[in-house]
Amino acid sequence: MSAPTDTFLTSAAIGIRESLHDKIFMLDKDEFPFMTAIGGGSAKNTYEEWQTDTLGSASSTNYNLEGDDSTNVAITPTVRVGGRTQIFKKVFQISRTEEQVDKAGRDSEIGYQTAKQGRQIKMDIETSLLLNQASNAESGATPRKLGGFLSWLTSNVSRGSGGSNGGFSSGNTVAATNGTQRTSTETLLQAVVKSAWDNGGKPDMLLVGSAQKQVVSGFSGIATQYQQANGKRAKIVAAADIYISDFGELKIVPDRYTSARDNILVDPGMAQVLWLSKIKREELAKTGDSRKFHLVGELTLKVNNQAAHGVVADLT
Repeated sequence: MSAPTDTFLTSAAIGIRESLHDKIFMLDKDEFPFMTAIGGGSAKNTYEEWQTDTLGSASSTNYNLEGDDSTNVAITPTVRVGGRTQIFKKVFQISRTEEQVDKAGRDSEIGYQTAKQGRQIKMDIETSLLLNQASNAESGATPRKLGGFLSWLTSNVSRGSGGSNGGFSSGNTVAATNGTQRTSTETLLQAVVKSAWDNGGKPDMLLVGSAQKQVVSGFSGIATQYQQANGKRAKIVAAADIYISDFGELKIVPDRYTSARDNILVDPGMAQVLWLSKIKREELAKTGDSRKFHLVGELTLKVNNQAAHGVVADLT
């Protein structure tokens, strides 16, 4: 039924105050498991270098004659590798009027955008650190790029048909070639964990995307469990946070910004973010009735020794 004739409705009223809540609701996507786990250090140049080495294999024939002369063994030199720094930037411009007017949810538009874009730039960094991205030096209009974690890995890898490793070569990393995608299985993971252990690595973190997290939770060793304690509501446990392999525990960590097709084994003590300059806000030259800012920082990824890590690649 409609309202009686001449009933005064809100649709005709003049002067009803708006009801805009004084809060902005934003979903939290700024979680950075990889960057948090590996920690940070300082860079001093746009190309940071370090050396890697290996102990080689044990000998089963190390027996010698009494009084015999000692014979030199060939020495294998260290390997020199390096990473390019990459500049990360977010830019915003706010008019004088927008900063002055009364706003809901924030007092200062400049302050709000600084906080929001500061979170966004960290999302960009986490994404870039985990990319299968080749590094390159700056040349003309081409900016320099850091080598993403996946571009470093060559020792402990499992790839689909047609896939091939990237790795460090001639001053830069090379992106790996994707292979034919295949089903993620526990057998594939076990093979890479074994390879890492055989090479002396001790990875204790398995970084996975959302789909792969659900696949890993469905491995055959993980059965659905029902828990009911002290009269409380029953819980269905169908997820895994720790995978206990033959060579130690792996924390299964979902990362919103990792590759959807790769499960990445990480030894956090064998990688680091090196900062040439930390993220900071700078105000740029004023050219009119507004203020312009950018958030800017520069960093590279140091993979101490790629053989400490691993990847099960090319997964559906």
